[in-house]
Amino acid sequence: MLDGRPEPPFRVLMAGYVVDFHHRNACPRCQPDGSCRRLTAAAETLRAWRHRPDHPPPHHTAPDAGEQQRPAAP
Repeated sequence: MLDGRPEPPFRVLMAGYVVDFHHRNACPRCQPDGSCRRLTAAAETLRAWRHRPDHPPPHHTAPDAGEQQRPAAP
């Protein structure tokens, strides 16, 4: 666990590798139009992992309460 985040399961790691591979090469199952069932399945796995119920929302950086905001230039 890094930074309080759970380590992704093996299938999620492998899905990431499938996506990376397809950015560089075509696999034997890739269609002439560029579509691939393996790539589609990997994308669905990654999407499910990112949108799981226990996943915290993305962090947005906002100024700390102690920081002063600079006034806009006239």
